[in-house]
Amino acid sequence: MIPVGEVVAGRYRIVRPLADGGMSRVWLATDDRTGTPREVAVKHCTIPEGLGPAQRDVVREWAYPEARAAARVRHRHLIHTLEVCPDGDGHWIVMEYVPSRSLQEVVESDGPLPAQRVATIGLALLAALTAAHGSGVLHLDVKPGNVLIGDDDRVVLTDFGPAVTTAGIEAFTDAGVVLGSPKFIAPERLFEHRSTVAADLWSLGATLYHAVEGRPPYVRSSTTAVLRALADSDPDPTRLAGPLTPILTGLLRRDPADRMGAAELETRLRRVAGIKPPRRDDHWWTRLLPHRRVPAAAREATAAERLAQAAPVVPAPRDPGPAESVPADAGNPPGSGNLADAGTRPDSGDQAGTGNALGRSVDAAEPGRPSLRHRLIAALVVVTLLALLTAVTVGTRSSGAPPPAARPAAAAQPATAAPALLGPLADPFARPATLPRTAAEIGTSAPGPGRTADRK
Repeated sequence: MIPVGEVVAGRYRIVRPLADGGMSRVWLATDDRTGTPREVAVKHCTIPEGLGPAQRDVVREWAYPEARAAARVRHRHLIHTLEVCPDGDGHWIVMEYVPSRSLQEVVESDGPLPAQRVATIGLALLAALTAAHGSGVLHLDVKPGNVLIGDDDRVVLTDFGPAVTTAGIEAFTDAGVVLGSPKFIAPERLFEHRSTVAADLWSLGATLYHAVEGRPPYVRSSTTAVLRALADSDPDPTRLAGPLTPILTGLLRRDPADRMGAAELETRLRRVAGIKPPRRDDHWWTRLLPHRRVPAAAREATAAERLAQAAPVVPAPRDPGPAESVPADAGNPPGSGNLADAGTRPDSGDQAGTGNALGRSVDAAEPGRPSLRHRLIAALVVVTLLALLTAVTVGTRSSGAPPPAARPAAAAQPATAAPALLGPLADPFARPATLPRTAAEIGTSAPGPGRTADRK
């Protein structure tokens, strides 16, 4: 237990405990290095009890890079992670502090929520999960205790599972490690070791079931009885869900292939919540412009930058070894390494001897590489300029008027300077030798400068 007043990760001073779970403890802390102390939530993730030595090694190896992968996802209804710091006993996750109560606490104190309110909460959680899934990350621990209802009614999904990427999930599965709450975990994760987007939607359905019914889908006398019911029986019938009943039934189907998808779920939840779908502009030019997105959070200073501000350190010159000729993260997804090479990766935070205590901002981007949005805008500008240049060139050629620079040269050449067949190829803008040169020769039927053919 961390005593009040202690500084963790070299920066955050513990104020009081906030929550205590099976794999983590959360404290309210202040960031004293921001000038004006800022309140943050600090979570210490530990290795759960009951695992064998090999399983503990897998959790110890993958938990930190998986936490960083989850922390990079940004959405209004996802908790904003400021920093992930490695530690010998388990990594630290520094998050924004949201004054709130969990959905579990709200239901326990206030009772089941109305169906319309639950549908609104479901839309917020679905948006958060969609953002995570679009970034290649699963949550795998959706439950009422991980849903925060802010004092300003903001709905926030927090506490991703210990393995969230494809590589991390496969490593945990190969080691026989499946972590989650038995009351809210999808059956295929337990009995078939399959973790997909559909598993998150099942857990979302179980969470909404708990919110509107005041109890989880399976109420049994023990955890073993819950697991047995999860294996061979349907959820308990609903009594208070009302218009949410078909939605919950669709989400809690045992076969993931028959489970309700995200698009249909959003449509049905909007109908129950009484919220109209967002207006979509189908003009073709709007699809070429960059769309507005949720503004990214300000980038936190890295451990090396914070250290340099306090006391710049000049490292001793040394010859780079073969492992340093290429960035350690190049070509490797987060969490693809092992403990043996953890000290050579930037994520290991071993910078000037204090990185392990300070960690690194999860917003740090790859150096020297522009963002996808900037590259798309640059490509759009280049295509537009090429289109304008082509239009000007075609218009000039079709008008029959030579460019100013080409006209004197063409006029100075005699008409017989080149063979007749090669004349147009030699100078496509040259004026023909028989072109009338006076207004009298032009006549009234041909347009001249400043007039049109139909002008009398």
